[in-house]
Amino acid sequence: MRSSFALLAVVMLLTGCAVSVNETSLIPDLEEPAADVVLATPAGYVQSETLVPVGKFGVVRAVRLDRLDTDTVVLFAGGSGHFTAKSSRRLARLAELTQADIITFDYPGRSGTTLPTTTEALVEMGPALVSYFKSAGWIGAGRVYAFGYSFGGASASNFAGTGGFSGLVLESTSSDIAAMGRNMIPAVARPLVRLKVDPDLSAFDYFGFAVQARTPILLLAAREDTQADLPTIQSFASRLRAAGAEVVVIETPGRHGDAVYSAEAAMAVRALMEPAP
Repeated sequence: MRSSFALLAVVMLLTGCAVSVNETSLIPDLEEPAADVVLATPAGYVQSETLVPVGKFGVVRAVRLDRLDTDTVVLFAGGSGHFTAKSSRRLARLAELTQADIITFDYPGRSGTTLPTTTEALVEMGPALVSYFKSAGWIGAGRVYAFGYSFGGASASNFAGTGGFSGLVLESTSSDIAAMGRNMIPAVARPLVRLKVDPDLSAFDYFGFAVQARTPILLLAAREDTQADLPTIQSFASRLRAAGAEVVVIETPGRHGDAVYSAEAAMAVRALMEPAP
């Protein structure tokens, strides 16, 4: 997505045209990973996958990393470039931090997921996946958390908004799509950019889902992140608190995508997931 905005910025330097951010901007059409690129199974885990039906829209490819000695579950939603097959490092890190079962999925048009890239399908996907995971036994009687990275914060919040989650972790993300979009455009081009968010996206109510979850929210913010920068995340936290949410912001070293690998994030995630006395 960053390269797409950079290219648009060059064009706008010459034309001054407006850019509309819509569903296909957030979930771009990307080349599938090579056949030999597969998700590595962390030590102590068993990997499985399934196709989850989502109403009239199609199916979602979901992958489970099952740790046999726990019933705690983390539902993970990746960024706009996410492919499960290419997520070995990040999912191994989540397994290390949480010691929980990890469940993730592929976005519309990727790796067997047949949903269309529409707001209606994205809204329906969250509750449909949570319901299926419960019926299939992937979510049981243990604690359940949602973790969203970058664009995945919206889907993670959609999961948590179904209720019953013990916490929501949002890494390098904000519900302010316009702010994050502007941050991705080179500074020299920003005065010439008229960035508009497609009104249809308002139905995929990232902010509303997060508030509706009624669960503690942990925001991870990398100090050198120019996409989801500290002011954008602090503003997100303030708006969530004003709406009644319990929010903690943890600053970490690094750039976009680095936060989860930090010692600060490890301490905060583990504190969130400690069982209540």
